[in-house]
Amino acid sequence: MAGVKKSVTYLLIVALFGIIIYQNPFCCTSVYSQETELKYIKQLGMKGIEKGRFTSPHSLAVDNLGNIYVGDTGNKRIQKFSPNGTFLTSWGSEGTGDGQFLGLHDVTVDPEGKFVYTVELKNHRVQKFDPKGTFITKWGFNGTGDRDFMRAPHQIAVNSLGKVFLTDSNGNQILKFYDNGTFIGTLGSKGVGPGQFNTPHGIAIDANDNIYVTDMKNYRVQVFDSKDTFVRQWGSLGTGSGQFSETVPGIAIDSNNRVYVVDKINSRVQMFDNTGNYLSSWGSDGKGAQQLHKPEDIAVNDEGEDIYITDTRNSRVQILQVIE
Repeated sequence: MAGVKKSVTYLLIVALFGIIIYQNPFCCTSVYSQETELKYIKQLGMKGIEKGRFTSPHSLAVDNLGNIYVGDTGNKRIQKFSPNGTFLTSWGSEGTGDGQFLGLHDVTVDPEGKFVYTVELKNHRVQKFDPKGTFITKWGFNGTGDRDFMRAPHQIAVNSLGKVFLTDSNGNQILKFYDNGTFIGTLGSKGVGPGQFNTPHGIAIDANDNIYVTDMKNYRVQVFDSKDTFVRQWGSLGTGSGQFSETVPGIAIDSNNRVYVVDKINSRVQMFDNTGNYLSSWGSDGKGAQQLHKPEDIAVNDEGEDIYITDTRNSRVQILQVIE
């Protein structure tokens, strides 16, 4: 009888422990990874200079209607596609004038789909357009003041209030602006501690205006709330699940608060929940139909169904979906 009681007690403890594990979002992420995966759907474009083709596409964004904007860096232009991948329009050429590009590095759209913002490394500036590509305004310079982000501006994001956030990789900080280019302030400083950066690159903002930053040479993602307060971090250097290579350029968040991170040198995309629990990954190095070679950026449509990746060295965009 005593043996039976011990067995029952043991089973109850195991069951209780299982419930605790299941309910604890910081424990045993393999439970999630078995239930969630990324599935290849198709590719958009191929190498070339014609409409709908790319040369080293570096960045992309999706607006609230599902239209896709691709920073076609090698061709010095933005290309716009419908949600089903049909070419709609393009704008840009090589140069320093309004609407021209040198070192086109990022593109983003504000949450309401009213404005398109681009970042240029070589022209040291941000440009703002309407969704048809009509130039509106620009700002930036290569100086030595508080706004000296133009040595190496990388990625840009816009929150629900229309405030613009830009990663200043050389300055190891985030710079904040109103949408007319008026400087607001900075977030972060150089270092390894929480809220500090070593070459911040990718940036994304969720529906609650929380800010996610890929802190590349600290091999981590850092999260801040809408008041710029540090919330959490995750990641380390390596090739395992939840680890990153030395280059982590792109990041995106879907409507279900899943976080997608481009792990460039590891030639993959990793998916997490918004607390940093590893969910799944996709990709391997190569030029095949379902492989990646030095991917740079990632975006998700509003429904959280379609995921778009700039497969930069393969001069194409690959499209994935989440399967649960």
